[in-house]
Amino acid sequence: MTEIKTLADQLRDTLRTTDNKVHISEKVNSNKISTTKKHKPPNEEHKHIVDFFNALEEFKLEATEKSMIRVDKRTINLLKRLKLAKGIDMNRFIVYALHQYINQHPWLPKHIQEIIKNTDL
Repeated sequence: MTEIKTLADQLRDTLRTTDNKVHISEKVNSNKISTTKKHKPPNEEHKHIVDFFNALEEFKLEATEKSMIRVDKRTINLLKRLKLAKGIDMNRFIVYALHQYINQHPWLPKHIQEIIKNTDL
């Protein structure tokens, strides 16, 4: 009976073990490079980080459709850590990133529309 865990408990245990592995590897690396200083991110980089998370939190997610996507293990770990660290939902991050990509490449929706228009269905 003591071995029954909720899904949340299992996720926490998994994240703790992966975090411990990362911390151990960081300690080993820091012991190897003990002569170098730990640097703080420059003010400009810190400003970009703050601006990014502010824009992400202000992003209005209008999720009316469901879609299952497949991601690799490394990406899902990053998304889980983002959820734990900043409280940002995985879906919000993915949709925000997709909107940013489409805004940077405005030709893409037009190109897809042209392909559909020219395809015999």
